[in-house]
Amino acid sequence: MEVIPSGGAHGAEIIGVDLSQPLDDNTFDLIVKAFHTHSVIVFRNQEITEEDHIRFSARMGELDNDVYGHFAHPKHGEIVIISNILDHDGKPIGVSDAGKFWHTDLAYTKTPSRASLLYSFEVPVSDDGTVLGDTLFSNTAAAYDALPDDIKNRINGKSIINRHAYAYFKSGQGEQFKKSAEALNDVEHPLVIKHPFTGRSILFCNEAMTVRINELAAEESEQLLGFLVEWVKKPDFIYRHKWQAGDLLMWDNFPTQHFVEHNFELPLRRRMQRITVRGTIPVSA
Repeated sequence: MEVIPSGGAHGAEIIGVDLSQPLDDNTFDLIVKAFHTHSVIVFRNQEITEEDHIRFSARMGELDNDVYGHFAHPKHGEIVIISNILDHDGKPIGVSDAGKFWHTDLAYTKTPSRASLLYSFEVPVSDDGTVLGDTLFSNTAAAYDALPDDIKNRINGKSIINRHAYAYFKSGQGEQFKKSAEALNDVEHPLVIKHPFTGRSILFCNEAMTVRINELAAEESEQLLGFLVEWVKKPDFIYRHKWQAGDLLMWDNFPTQHFVEHNFELPLRRRMQRITVRGTIPVSA
């Protein structure tokens, strides 16, 4: 096993591991260490079954039963389908608009996801061979560290409200999330959280879900959130993942946000499946 850092703000590739086979404890411990060091790790050229995907993910912790129940795998409720492919009735077989806004997976729940593990079957490629649908990841621990001191002083100790698909509904694109949104309530989290394993301080608001900063007046909250959600997009904090079929991409949802470039459409197909690992209730840094 070898870990090859991306050379950017975070991200690494792990080679020499076959996820279709059970892993010994030493190898798994090294993977977890790399996960906490690099936040986003990829295993290329994997040929895994749904059972392999579940087995590896479950070693990270308790698996979430995703709220997108209508897009769950028909035989495995832990797996959600991410795809723009349509069925015979012209309806999406999976979540087609996933990642259109910067977000942290399940940050609208009391226990946001510790890890997401996304496996790719089909990746959109243009006629000239360009791979489309890149996923961008922001290092939100590094983003917090780089904030000016006066901004840190304004946000430390504050709390936020997160809401499922908030930006989608606000922009008039929330219809596909209507069923899941009706089953969920708003949640309150600290604006700056402490990573449960590394102890780092993390900026935890995001443009997709964060409604307001509770302790501030509406106008000040809107202005400050506007600054923060743009701050995390600075190139210095970003790792860009270029997908290949057979990638198993795994990211730490505490110190990252991500966004998908939706620069493709049918007949260019994208088909993936995701499992999320339940995290812990965020605590203030």
